[in-house]
Amino acid sequence: MPAFESLAACIQDATERKTILALSKVRLFKSTLIPTPSTTAADLAAAEADYTDYAAGGETITAFLAPVLNPAGGASISAPTVQFDVTTANPPITNLIGGAWLEDAGGKVRLIMPFAAPVPMEVQGQGFPLNITIGFPTGQTI
Repeated sequence: MPAFESLAACIQDATERKTILALSKVRLFKSTLIPTPSTTAADLAAAEADYTDYAAGGETITAFLAPVLNPAGGASISAPTVQFDVTTANPPITNLIGGAWLEDAGGKVRLIMPFAAPVPMEVQGQGFPLNITIGFPTGQTI
């Protein structure tokens, strides 16, 4: 049988990550970037969204919700939903969004989330909610 973490250890891992992610930022990148595990913070910043209503530097997540035992196994933490919108009529700067990244308060990239398809942010009324959940599995296989 392979090694695995206990549920208590998964909750501890999730709690530690929750603390690290206090005051983190979620930022969007343009679809021109195809991220890989070696993508750097500088690469992401160079491709950061800049559509007319985007807040440069992203949106702050004050705190993640408390860890829960996940039905899929292990534990998870979730951030409150973040909404990105185009509110300006005929925005002069538009983007196709390729994904998002999460960085801690110190600017360290913690998670890169490519989208399955680019999301247009081109006309008034377009937008999307972003839900971030991070899992801490036991690693046990059945």
